[in-house]
Amino acid sequence: MRQLIRSIPGLIYGTLLLAGCSGGGGSDGGSADPTSTVLTVSGVLLSDPILDVDSDINDPEAIPQTNDSIITAQTIAAGSEVRGYVTAEATDDDDSDDNFALFNDESDFYEATISAGQSLVMTFSDYQTTNPAAVDLDLYLYDQSGNLVNGSILIASPTEQVTVSQSGSYFIEVNAFRNSSNYSLALTEAAQTGPQSSAQVNLASMAPRRATAMRDDISAFSNVLQSMTASTPATASTLASKGRDRPRSMWVTETELPLSKRGALSGQFPLASVLGANGNDQPSDDRHHQKLALLRHIKQTNSLAGDDVVRPYHYPRYSAAAPQDPDLQWNLPAIEWQEALTEVELSAPAIGRPLIAVIDSGVFSSHPKIAPVLTDARDFVPRFIDGDAIDDALALSQGGNAAEADDNVELNDPNPDDCYVFHGTHVASIATAPSAGGTIDGTNMDGVVPFSDLMMLKVGNSNSPDCAFIVGDVAGAIRYAAGLPNSSGVLPARAADVIAMAFGGPEPDPATEAAIEEAVAAGVILVAAAGNAGQFFPSPEYPAAFNDVFAVAATDINNNRVEYSSFYPEVEIAAPGGNGQFDTNGDGEVDAIIGAIASLNGAETAFDADYALYQGTSMSVPHVAAGFALMKAIYPELDTEEARSVLEEGFLTIDIDAEGRDDNTGFGLMSLKKMVDTAIALRDDTLVVPSDFRVTPSTLTLGNVTASATFTISRSGAVDFTISSVTTNSISAPSGAVSDPAAFLIDADGFGSYEVLINRTDVAPGAYNAEIAVTSSEGTTKTVPLSFDVPAQSTSASTAPTRVILQRENSPGSFTNVTTIVAGTGAGSTVTFSALDPGNYRVLYTTDMDNDGQICDGGELGGSFPGGDCQSTDTISVIASNTNLDFVLTRLDD
Repeated sequence: MRQLIRSIPGLIYGTLLLAGCSGGGGSDGGSADPTSTVLTVSGVLLSDPILDVDSDINDPEAIPQTNDSIITAQTIAAGSEVRGYVTAEATDDDDSDDNFALFNDESDFYEATISAGQSLVMTFSDYQTTNPAAVDLDLYLYDQSGNLVNGSILIASPTEQVTVSQSGSYFIEVNAFRNSSNYSLALTEAAQTGPQSSAQVNLASMAPRRATAMRDDISAFSNVLQSMTASTPATASTLASKGRDRPRSMWVTETELPLSKRGALSGQFPLASVLGANGNDQPSDDRHHQKLALLRHIKQTNSLAGDDVVRPYHYPRYSAAAPQDPDLQWNLPAIEWQEALTEVELSAPAIGRPLIAVIDSGVFSSHPKIAPVLTDARDFVPRFIDGDAIDDALALSQGGNAAEADDNVELNDPNPDDCYVFHGTHVASIATAPSAGGTIDGTNMDGVVPFSDLMMLKVGNSNSPDCAFIVGDVAGAIRYAAGLPNSSGVLPARAADVIAMAFGGPEPDPATEAAIEEAVAAGVILVAAAGNAGQFFPSPEYPAAFNDVFAVAATDINNNRVEYSSFYPEVEIAAPGGNGQFDTNGDGEVDAIIGAIASLNGAETAFDADYALYQGTSMSVPHVAAGFALMKAIYPELDTEEARSVLEEGFLTIDIDAEGRDDNTGFGLMSLKKMVDTAIALRDDTLVVPSDFRVTPSTLTLGNVTASATFTISRSGAVDFTISSVTTNSISAPSGAVSDPAAFLIDADGFGSYEVLINRTDVAPGAYNAEIAVTSSEGTTKTVPLSFDVPAQSTSASTAPTRVILQRENSPGSFTNVTTIVAGTGAGSTVTFSALDPGNYRVLYTTDMDNDGQICDGGELGGSFPGGDCQSTDTISVIASNTNLDFVLTRLDD
C-alpha cells in the first residue's frame, strides 16, 4: 500500500477544533524549537479490517477514481463496510478545494458477490429529523445486466436497506436524491435459513431502526417492478395532516415533481446505453421503464410530503386450482369451527356482529359472499397510481359507496394469471362470508364468522403488469379502521374490532408502526401474515413482526407448518393456509383454501363471481382475525395485551409443534372453540390467567459495531408484582464492557423499555457473551443472552486520508495545537512527530470525506490517543520518545 504522508505545520483546524472536541484553542503551533530537547511521538493508524472507502470522496487529499456508473463500479468484498460521500449538486464553492466544487458526485457504484439472505444497509450522517426531505440518499441493487432488482427509497429515515434473495454478483448504487452527505454501506451476514430453537433478534453491524419495506418475499424488488406501471398524475391536491404532526397523503402533478438527474429514478435512466444494451437512453424493456416511472412518482410524492406516505408491500399468496365442492373447507374442522359456533349459540346468543377491517388490494363488491356483509368501503390509493383519488371529505360525508374499494382490474389486462387474482376478495371472504346464498356451479362456502361485517380498505393496485402489490396509504387505512384521524379526512361510522393485513415486507416502516401503536391504544387488535419465504430466507416480515401485531403462520391439512410459511421469533399463532401441491384427503382437489374471487365470463366482456383455491399465509390471516373478532363480540373489553396473555397461556391454541412457543407455529394452531370458551370465561370473570412477565427480544446479538440495544419487559396475565431488578451478568465479557440496563420508558412497577450499552474500549479482540437478568418481586428471574464482538484492528483497513493532530496540554482539559500531519492512505500509515519538548500531549485523528473541516464529524472515522474517544482529554506524558503507538480509527456516530 502506498503511504502518502504530508506534514502541514501551518494547518490549524483551530476554530473547528473547538467545535469538534473539548478544550483547545488554536494556534498554528508550527515546528518545535530546534534548540529544545529532541523527543519523538510515533504510531501507526489502525482500523477495523472490514472497512473500505469510497474511491471518489470530496477530500482534496484523496485522489478521486470515479465510481459513478456500472462500468466504473468499485469492487468490494462481500463482508465489507464502505464509508463514502455523495452529493446531488456541485458544492459550488469557489474558495474551496473540494473535489466536487464544479461537478456533482450523485452516485457511487460498487460491485460485490453477495449471498442470498444478506442485507445491504446504508446509513447517512446528515439526515435532518426536523426536515427529512432536506438531505436524502437512496440505495439500489442491480443485476449483471443492469436491471434494477431491489431498492430502498425512503424519505423519513436516515437508513436504507435491501435484502438479497438470490446469490450472485450485483452492482450496488448509493444515490444522492437531494443534497449531500457522508454515508456508511454495510453488507450484513445472511440470515439463518433453518428453524431456530430460541428467539433471536439480530442487531448486527449497522442494523437500522428505520428501513424500507419494498420487496416480495422471494424475488425481492424485481416483483415491485413487475407489479407496477406508470400513470399520468391527475390534478394536484394535498390533504391536510390529521392526527400526528406529519403529512398523511399528497398527490402531485408532473410539474411539481423535483426530478432526479440520473439513476433509477431519473426521467432517462441511461443504464442501458452505458451497458451497450440497445444504444439509446432507455432501458431495453419499455415496461421496466414505466415501472421505474411509477416508483419515481412515489419517491417524489413522498419527498414533497416529507414523509413516506405511499409504500409498496407484497401479497404473500400463492395460487392453486378452482374448487368444485364446498366440502373443500377442511380448514374449518381444523380450527374446531362447528364446535365454536355451537358454543356461541348456547352461551352467547345475543352477541352483535363483529366488524373486521381487511386492508388489501380491494374487493369484488358485488360477489354474493361480499355484498351482504360489506358495510364500509374506502380507497386509500393515490390518484397517480390507480387513476382515482383517495376518498375526499365531500364524498365520504355523503356515505361513499360499496364500489369505492373495488379491485380495479381491466378486462384486457395482458397478465390475467396475475391480475385476475382478487386477493382482497379472497381474504375477506375467508373471514366474513355469510352462509346464505352464493352457490356458484354447485360450490359454496362459509366464512370463519359468517355473521360478521366487513370494512374493506383498498391500498392495492390491481391494474398493472403483475398486479401483486400494495402501494397505498397503509398507515392512513389503519387509522381509519381504528376510528382515528387519517388521510381521508373523515372517520368511520364505527371503528373495526380487528384489522387483517395479508401483506408485508422485510423491513420495519416507522409510519406504519406509529399507526399500529395508535390503533392498539384505541383497542383494536391487528393481525398480519408471517410471510411465504419459509423454504428460502424466513426472516421477519413487517407489519407482522411489530410487537403490537399478531404474526400468523400457515398450516396444512395435517396441521403441520407448510414449507412456505416463514418462521421466526415474532410468529405467535398459526392457522390453515393450505398446500396446493397435494390432495391428501382424496377429494379430487388440492388442499388449498377456498375463497371468493371474480373471473372473466366466457365472452370475456365482464367479471363474474367465482371461487378459487389459494395457499399462503394470506389465507391464514383472516382465520385468526375472525377468531379475535368473535372474541371481542363476546367480550368487547378484549385488547391486544389481554389477547396476548391468554394466547401465551395456551388458552387460544392447540400446541402442534415443539412444546410451548416455537418459531414455526408460535403458540400453536388456533382453536376457534378455545377462543370462544376463553372469551366467555373473560366475560364471566371466571378465567384465571397465571401472572407472569416476558422479555422481548429473547436474545440480543450486537455484532462488532452496534453499541446499544433495547429490550422490553411486559406483563402477562393479571400481574400483582413489580420488576425488582434488571442487571447484567458478565459471562466472558470483561468487567465494564456491558452496562447495567438503563430504564428509559418504564412505569412505576418497572415494566417498559430498557437500554444496554457496549463499551469496546480497551477490550481485546474476540467474541464475548453476557446476559441480562430480569427479576420480579416474587422471585422469578428470566435471562436474555447477549453477545458482541470486538474486531482486531489492522493496517489492512482501507480508509480515507486522515488528519493527525498533535496537541500539547496547557492545563487540564485545555490544549494547543502543535502540528498536523495528513496520512494520505489513512489506516496503515505510520505517523511521526519529532523535535518535541517534554510535556503532556494528546493525538487527535480524523477523516474528512466531505471536506467540511470538522474534526470527528458524523459518519467519519476518528479517535484520540491515549483516550480513544474524540472527546477524551487523556494525555500521554512525553519525557522520552514514544514510538510504536496504536492510533485506532473508530467509527463515529452517523
